[in-house]
Amino acid sequence: DYSGADTSRPAFDRLLRDAEKREFDIVLCKQQNRFLRNLEAVEEIIHGKFYEWNIRFVSLLDGADTAIEGNKKSRQIHGMVDEWYLEDLSKNIKNTFRSKMKVGQYLGSFAPYGYKKDPEDRHKLIIDEEVADNVRRIFNLYLKGYGTHRIAQTLTKEGIERPSAYMKRKYENFSLPNVSDYNLWGHTTINRILRNPIYIGTLTQGKETTRSYKDRRRIAVDEEDWIVVENNHEPIISEKDFYEVQRLLDSKRRNKKRKGKTHIFATKVRCLHCGGSMVRSTTRTRNNQYRDLTYAYLRCKNNALGGDLICKKVNRINYTDLYNYVEAEFLKIMDIYENHEEATELTTKQIKRINYTKELRKLLTLLQGINKSLNDKNKILTNLYIDKSKGIISDEDYLIISSNLQGEREQLELRKKSLKDEIEKIERLKKEKADIEKVVKAYIKEHKLTHEIVNEIIDYIEIGSPEDGQGRTINIYWKL
Repeated sequence: DYSGADTSRPAFDRLLRDAEKREFDIVLCKQQNRFLRNLEAVEEIIHGKFYEWNIRFVSLLDGADTAIEGNKKSRQIHGMVDEWYLEDLSKNIKNTFRSKMKVGQYLGSFAPYGYKKDPEDRHKLIIDEEVADNVRRIFNLYLKGYGTHRIAQTLTKEGIERPSAYMKRKYENFSLPNVSDYNLWGHTTINRILRNPIYIGTLTQGKETTRSYKDRRRIAVDEEDWIVVENNHEPIISEKDFYEVQRLLDSKRRNKKRKGKTHIFATKVRCLHCGGSMVRSTTRTRNNQYRDLTYAYLRCKNNALGGDLICKKVNRINYTDLYNYVEAEFLKIMDIYENHEEATELTTKQIKRINYTKELRKLLTLLQGINKSLNDKNKILTNLYIDKSKGIISDEDYLIISSNLQGEREQLELRKKSLKDEIEKIERLKKEKADIEKVVKAYIKEHKLTHEIVNEIIDYIEIGSPEDGQGRTINIYWKL
């Protein structure tokens, strides 16, 4: 359902597109608040875009009419009152939800994995015995020394249905975007279960909120403002086991922090065969002097977790080999084999041949002139209509003059669109120029590839497994 408070309604967006194309010349509605309830949107659309497009706005019950001189203040007052109403309504709804949370009522759309909603009270959680043993097993395996990756591998190989698949089977209206159809448990899912105090009967809500009734994007709430109700429902895990797991998890996290930073190709490398991400792992070996050595490699995550269930290729690559290959290809593209300083100057000279700032300023000036001409034409058309309605000019003269003006306005609109396209192109080229200069300078300064440089220059990398001694395929998709 949509209301006048929402400016992202599909039909509303279609109306604006049609209005801009001049497919009609009037918008008629029952009340202004059925069309818009946001004062800023009233100013932007009714008093801005509609005026620019010569669209008349009329609402029947509250008398709004943009063709009536002096009616604007009335429309603004209606918009302000409607906005106050929305503000109060939003505040009251939030306060009602928080009151329900404080007495332990569960307000989520779906119960957490391991629980289900009580058929007699949808705000109360009861244990879902169909999958509760899976939760208990996850905690028990972790206490036995299994890591989150190993637990995920174990559950996947045993064919145990993962939470998202279970929820999808259980509830018709459950949907989760970007989820694979394969029954593949992930270590993040295991970690999320191990960290959730819901399993000791503690209900934690109010972790997120919206910025305001105008902005529905979710933002995090400070932990001290979360609403926590202990002993709210029957636990699946004992407090002793839960807090021991937290201690072990915290200990491992501290050890990981000491080990160092994320590798520079993180989130960039994919398996050529299945499209899954390739993750970094390390292994130990001994050299000829019997010294222990640790080296890093990237391997296909899908094959590592699910065996040949998803990816039948045992695909891995030495991290140093990948780095050397990418750096060599990068140097070819930037043409900096021998003298970095010289190449930097050359690249900068090539980039500076076009003064994008000067060109952009010229186009923006032209656009400003066209907008002024369009406003002038709209004012002339409005005055012409008033003169016709007062009998100052005949209907025949009005049609001839207005037809000419409409033709001139259409030409201006075409030129305006062309200018906007040119401006977008120049802005894109200007950004690309700045990005290239930034990348070159960063590489010269560091004398190596960094995570920041890789993010700037590479969209993603595909790695194939070696085929019959013929070498492997490596595809680099550059942003440059």
